[in-house]
Amino acid sequence: MKIDHLIPLIQKGDRKAFKELYEAYAPIFKGMAFRYTGDLDQCNDLIQETFIKIFKNINTYTGEGNFEGWMKRILINNCLNYLQKEKKYILESTDTVLEQTSTNWNEAISSMTFDEILAILDKLPLGYKTVFNLSVLDNYSHQEIGEMLGISESASRSQLTKAKKKLKEELEKINVFSFIA
Repeated sequence: MKIDHLIPLIQKGDRKAFKELYEAYAPIFKGMAFRYTGDLDQCNDLIQETFIKIFKNINTYTGEGNFEGWMKRILINNCLNYLQKEKKYILESTDTVLEQTSTNWNEAISSMTFDEILAILDKLPLGYKTVFNLSVLDNYSHQEIGEMLGISESASRSQLTKAKKKLKEELEKINVFSFIA
């Protein structure tokens, strides 16, 4: 999605350009926020909050790095702040890292609908789901996740491994892996 032309306009206060940015990204951000919160009403509040912060802070965007990534970081930080504030965010403490599973996630998930994927993700404990979202779906490193959540890298890895194990168990219950050779 080409939005680079909107940035200087928004920085000058062009509300029409900002509305165009909002209309392009609000649906994407709603899906992302829902993955973290599981609450549509809260998603709408977080999206509104995110776009207010984007508008207020757009002049701090220097042009270095990806603008979409900059916006997503604001959204994810809002989601994490909400989870921490509401005490909904609980990570299982652990110092051990389980061995990685060798499941081919892309093949398994490609046979499922978006709603089926969300339903399975929703079955994860919130700590697992948060780390899974940050790592697998939003491509943050374990170091970045640790910094964002105030946990060690090894705790992040452990949470992800446990999330994948739990997801695999849920997927096996519905025989998703039976379609994979």
